[in-house]
Amino acid sequence: MDSQKMFAGLILMAIGLLFVFNNKNMAKGAAALYQKLYTEKNLIVMFKIAGVILVLGGLVLMVAK
Repeated sequence: MDSQKMFAGLILMAIGLLFVFNNKNMAKGAAALYQKLYTEKNLIVMFKIAGVILVLGGLVLMVAK
């Protein structure tokens, strides 16, 4: 087995175990973060940024060979 695949697999397993065994604490923190982050004002800015990234990505794809 390739060492890069082995390393990537170990990283994914570690993250998966973290999610499985620490889910209650992560859920509390994520809920608090989302309440602060996803306000109407912040979402407007996030969607504008996402739109600009998509437009620029489309232009790059159209121009690039």
